[in-house]
Amino acid sequence: MSHWQALGLTPDADERGIKRAYARLLKIHRPDENPAEFQRLREAYEASLAEARWRAQADDHVVYAPSAIVTPSVMTFQRDESPTPAGSVDHLDIATSLRPPEPSLEQIRQWLVEGQDRQVMNALRVWLASEWLLPFERRQQFEHNVLDWLESAQGWSPAFFEGVCELMGWDEAQGKLPCEYWRWSPLVRRCEVHALAETVRRDLARFEEGKVHGLAAAMLFLPMTDRRRREMADSLSDLDWQRFSELAQTIEYQYPEVAQDLGLQPLSNWRDWLPPAGYPGVYLFLWLALSGVLIASLLAGPIEKVSLVSTILMPLFMLFVSWIGSKAYGVWSMVAVAVGALDVLLSRSLIPRRWYREGAGLLLLRHVLPSAVPAAFACIWSYDVLWLRWVSPILVFLGTIYFMNDALSGSRISWWGRALRALKSGVGRLPWHRLRSQGLLAVIAVAVMAVIVYVRMKVVV
Repeated sequence: MSHWQALGLTPDADERGIKRAYARLLKIHRPDENPAEFQRLREAYEASLAEARWRAQADDHVVYAPSAIVTPSVMTFQRDESPTPAGSVDHLDIATSLRPPEPSLEQIRQWLVEGQDRQVMNALRVWLASEWLLPFERRQQFEHNVLDWLESAQGWSPAFFEGVCELMGWDEAQGKLPCEYWRWSPLVRRCEVHALAETVRRDLARFEEGKVHGLAAAMLFLPMTDRRRREMADSLSDLDWQRFSELAQTIEYQYPEVAQDLGLQPLSNWRDWLPPAGYPGVYLFLWLALSGVLIASLLAGPIEKVSLVSTILMPLFMLFVSWIGSKAYGVWSMVAVAVGALDVLLSRSLIPRRWYREGAGLLLLRHVLPSAVPAAFACIWSYDVLWLRWVSPILVFLGTIYFMNDALSGSRISWWGRALRALKSGVGRLPWHRLRSQGLLAVIAVAVMAVIVYVRMKVVV
């Protein structure tokens, strides 16, 4: 293979075409990756460049002095006294390598610091096309300089960084990096942080324009009163809440620098604002508590009133009552949302701060007042048992408040949730999620209470 074929050129290629082909192939055959191929490429480049320059010099002699005869006067001699044409490769390489191209490296760095991206890109193109960077050592040093500038400068955009990588031939996917990955990774992270910050800025600007778009970013970053944030939270859709949760988690766990770039403080208790998936703990507690009140009132009363059938029907009846109560609470919640401003005003004054949580926790009209309804039923169903009439309403009310507050606590795990997890891990492979979802636990609880009452009746008789 000739040196022209190695460069992918024809023998009539000029000096400019040879340099372009060499610069293109130099990105493929790097000396640190394939020294043998690089050496062959370098030899082919030098041979082709020498031949092209000699041919150009010969053409000049023919044009300007057609009758001239080459004499020793137009020859130069090296120390070994071997004749070499006056325009040889060594002579021209020394002449063209004396001065680096303009603008200077210091000027390029200054432009980068000042944020003049276009000037920097144009200057990089000039340097990469110059003969000054043809030696591998100079090219490597130049890439390290550019890398140092990017690390020290602030404010460049991901688009600018992508353009520099494309111009310099850096490609992480192909493993063509100018440095180790531990040094490259922070630059990529800066691009990701900058991109996320720009996205949040754009969403906040869209929210300021129409109050319709960018709700997740506004909910997380914009300072608001408790009433305003509560109103916004009640108006968010499921998709908005999903975006809000993803954005908050991304900033908290991956890119906390985004808040600093924006100059805004994200919502500290953002988990408390996430809507509850439901109130299973509240309904389960009310069913067990009210069923226990009914059965306790029967046990504390005359024995003649107690029967196995009534004992079994009471908890089943409470299942129906709990279902009716959940529907009624859904209607009441819509009413409470409509008067949310008044609810926040009263709750901020009457509910403890750790339960109120800046409007994200318990609210007086929405949560506390409905909790008094099952407490009233517990008092009524206690019949003539004096101690039960005083104890049961308090226990039912406080228990409802506790489990309601637990449901509004976002991703926090309550003590009974941790106990359930421990129970699951202790018993092994029992499908507790199926038992809970299918209501089998409720049936088991009813059967246990029925057996207790039945045994008590037998003992008395």
